Amino acid sequence: MKRECVAATLVLFLLGSSPALAWDPFRERDEPPAPSREPDPAPFIAPPPGIYYVTDTYVADVVTSSGPLTTYSTATIHESTGSYARVLDIVGTGASSAFDGSAFNGRRTLGDGRSVAGTYYENYALTDGGFVPVSIVFFQDDAELARLLAARTPSPAIATPPSSGPWPTAARSIAPACCSTARPIAIPTSTPRPTRPIRPGISLLPVSAPISNIEVLRGRAVALWPRAFVDDREIPVLSWAVIAGETGDALATAGSGGVPFRTSWPRLAAPGAVYPVVFRIEVDTPETGHRTVDAPIAVIVRSPALQD
Repeated sequence: MKRECVAATLVLFLLGSSPALAWDPFRERDEPPAPSREPDPAPFIAPPPGIYYVTDTYVADVVTSSGPLTTYSTATIHESTGSYARVLDIVGTGASSAFDGSAFNGRRTLGDGRSVAGTYYENYALTDGGFVPVSIVFFQDDAELARLLAARTPSPAIATPPSSGPWPTAARSIAPACCSTARPIAIPTSTPRPTRPIRPGISLLPVSAPISNIEVLRGRAVALWPRAFVDDREIPVLSWAVIAGETGDALATAGSGGVPFRTSWPRLAAPGAVYPVVFRIEVDTPETGHRTVDAPIAVIVRSPALQD
């Protein structure tokens, strides 16, 4: 009886044992070696406040002329050389700066001798010892209209008889009106055309309210509609043209009435600055006559809409 109990117990023990716990002498040969641990990356050095990583590199100063408008801008290429930069000074037209003469590309002057507007940047290189300044560059951003001399011919002066003394010979040869046999000739006088005040404006839609400034996303296409009003009534625009300011990637800088100005601004303005754009609007109606008026608008470019 005891033998049967021992045998039954042995059978149950063998059946309840798990083969997964058995040792396999060939298991270590099939398993891949454990991956080696990568070394910890070098600690990242955060730039000081105001210093940013450069993604648009300076190429050259650009001066372009379109009729009487001369534009001073800076050409860049979208690439990074591993450098950093910060804004040193933002200067207006004719204003002096403590950094004048320190930029490697200099600072141009307008036709009247004033220095162009723009921004001074300082470039940095990241070394083992930190951020080291390497150079200063000036990004010019200005425009001017040629100062054309007036081509009007002065009206001839009308001679008046002297208060005393003889009249000029030409005056004495004219017979008195009472004795002249010739009929007087009526000289027509030109009636001045009405010059009612014109209120220009720029709108986002053909029928929306005019605006004086606009915020756009960097690289986002936008359409601006030049318009004109007399009192509270809109009058047709004959043509328009951008005469000053930063036009961005404009499809055209002039057009006829009913056609908007289409562009996008791929670059941000300097910190705290805006892009001013000035439109010259031409109208010709019976109540206004043939005239032109200027409409400025301030463009504020926001980031980061541009898809690189």
